[in-house]
Amino acid sequence: MKIYLDDWRDAPPDYILVRRVDHLKEIVKKFGPRIEVLDLDNYMEEYAPFGGNGIDFIKWLEEAVYTGEVKLNPNIRIVSHSSDPIMKERIEEIGKSIKAYLRRKK
Repeated sequence: MKIYLDDWRDAPPDYILVRRVDHLKEIVKKFGPRIEVLDLDNYMEEYAPFGGNGIDFIKWLEEAVYTGEVKLNPNIRIVSHSSDPIMKERIEEIGKSIKAYLRRKK
């Protein structure tokens, strides 16, 4: 399962498009171990009132994984396609931290 969070772009082939962070949280809670890729945008414009943006999601995910609220595949790819290079880098740094934690837990 490959997930693409974006407010206006269409998802690449074979990805599930999610427009709202609150929906993405529910998907991750339910299907976490089956998710192969999380590809996140940061700015969510009109969808921001529904759970925030990409950086809000990745910070939530980090805490949810660390506390055991969410289980993820240790081989998950967490990337960002944000046009903001600083936010893209920040999202991917937190993603690397999550992956390192998952590999240590194995």
